[in-house]
Amino acid sequence: MVGETTFGRIGRIIAVLLVMVIVLFPVYWMVNMSFKSREEFTADPPTMIVNDPTFENYRDMWVNQRFYEYGIHSFIVAIIAATVAVTIGTLSAYALSRFLLWGNFNYHILFTVLTIRMFPPIVTIIPIFIFYNKHYNFLGIDIHLLDTFVGLGLIHAFAELPLVVWMMIGFFRDIPRDMEEAALVDGDTRFAVMRKIAIPLARPGLAATYVLVFISSWNEFLYALILTQSKAQTLPIAVAGQITQFDIKFGNMMAAGVLATIPVLVLALLAQRHLTRGLAVGGVTG
Repeated sequence: MVGETTFGRIGRIIAVLLVMVIVLFPVYWMVNMSFKSREEFTADPPTMIVNDPTFENYRDMWVNQRFYEYGIHSFIVAIIAATVAVTIGTLSAYALSRFLLWGNFNYHILFTVLTIRMFPPIVTIIPIFIFYNKHYNFLGIDIHLLDTFVGLGLIHAFAELPLVVWMMIGFFRDIPRDMEEAALVDGDTRFAVMRKIAIPLARPGLAATYVLVFISSWNEFLYALILTQSKAQTLPIAVAGQITQFDIKFGNMMAAGVLATIPVLVLALLAQRHLTRGLAVGGVTG
């Protein structure tokens, strides 16, 4: 930095390294423990570096417990949740950013949407479970949402809808209206203007929002615990399942944590450019 002294530069580097150690140490400890045997877990003092690495924890999770099946379930649910939330939230955000309702009703709608985010999931889980546990007939089709990918994906989507609306409305407000008005004068419909101009310009925001909703759904535990039984259980349920009545399989839990983190880490790295820009721009909604 301009005008920064050598002492200040060294202090800043030390501060950054200290923060990195504090943030990354739990990750290192999780990876470290995932390679420990059951005997090494009880070592006193605990070993900072694995003495005798073993892949037994990973083999037990992947082969014996078929952990990858839960990963497939989580991926399907997260795709459904992110797609539904981003689609509905983007349309809502565009409408609220372009149309002024009577009596400044836009503000009231945005605040009402935000209140959904304020409720703890435990408050709404019982009525949602009762609703999901019933059978509904729609056009001759029997619909039962409990223990299904669609049911879990939908509740994740609507739980993350406020995040999508508030992030995307910041992007749409930053897009100049002159281009859209010129397209409207040329005869395009409002939907065509949104599809051809607004959404391409807001692509970084869409990517960032999609990744955030995907990660949130991937990690969600409470809804997955209550609204699934066996067919649609996700990764967090499989990880929690390592705590049994008589034993806690620490090695399996750490191995499961590593396996569950890798896909999200890869996705975040692939979308890093859009994610950084989306969080920077979409966070300003003034």
